[in-house]
Amino acid sequence: MSGYARIDSVDALRMFRTVLVKFAEAVRVALGDAEGEIARMQVELETELPTYWSGQIRKRHEIVEKCKDAVRQKKLFKSPSGSTQSAVEEEKQLRIAQKRLEEAEEKLKNIKRYTPRLQKETSIYKGGVQRLATSASSDIPLAVSRLDKMVQALEAYMAMQVSGGGTDDSSGELFQRMARALGEMEAASAAPAPDYGPLRKKTAAVDRKTAVPGDVRAEQWNDGMITEKERELFNKVEADKKPPVETDKLLVADGAWQSNKIYLERVAVEGEGDSGWYLGRADTPAEGNETPTKTLSMPVADLLQARQDLREVLSLPVGYLAVIDTGGMTALFDDKGKELWAAIPKQ
Repeated sequence: MSGYARIDSVDALRMFRTVLVKFAEAVRVALGDAEGEIARMQVELETELPTYWSGQIRKRHEIVEKCKDAVRQKKLFKSPSGSTQSAVEEEKQLRIAQKRLEEAEEKLKNIKRYTPRLQKETSIYKGGVQRLATSASSDIPLAVSRLDKMVQALEAYMAMQVSGGGTDDSSGELFQRMARALGEMEAASAAPAPDYGPLRKKTAAVDRKTAVPGDVRAEQWNDGMITEKERELFNKVEADKKPPVETDKLLVADGAWQSNKIYLERVAVEGEGDSGWYLGRADTPAEGNETPTKTLSMPVADLLQARQDLREVLSLPVGYLAVIDTGGMTALFDDKGKELWAAIPKQ
């Protein structure tokens, strides 16, 4: 890679900055509208519609009973001439009332059936857009800040060129401004690499025998789900993949779904029926007394119903550790502690 960049127009950087800001705002507005619509639909499905159709069932049931009574009365009493009266009209009204009652019952049944499905689809949606939301709220503002520093450095350089590049005090000040701007850019991009070693100690402190049965299928996960593109990248991971049997046990830290950063580690276990996998929070201290007071046990299939994106992760062998945050897959370590994810070509 060359050590310099060719900049033809500082105005182009300013225009790009403006476009980035507008894009981030458009994303935030769109996501906010979607969140509002989802919340409105959830309230309607969980409270308003069940109440309405339950009331309709009661009312329509009463109408059906009245129509049945009208049919009985018509057939029970004879006409003034002594003949049996025709109940054709009453029977017609009864069929209409019964059909309307069946419609109301079907509506309520569908509401009860689709409410959990909406909750699940909402969880999937939130996981899918989490990376976009993170980009709009943090990545793009960071990029805008770096663009501002780039423009500042370039303006200082151009001002130095116009002044003739002399050695007077103003020229020295321009050099200092440019050095400060470049230094701030480098400092912003030179963040220390996080240490994931303590997570293994966290897993080791978990007593797999004391785990209690749990179910996370209806929970809403705060971390970002692994994208389809990232799932495809697991094909490039050179490992002896061993997908667990879906009926095997898997452990999840209670409340892990509320975390913005989770990790999965597979450990060696004795006996059959245990996949060896543990899913825990990666955003809390890993001291021994910080381990969850409650660990949930469930079949692998149950977790996959809520997090289908983890299927490739769960195929990794013993000793592997994966970290996922709101931006998706963050890090992947093999059984020797080597970080693999950063080395995988993303193109």
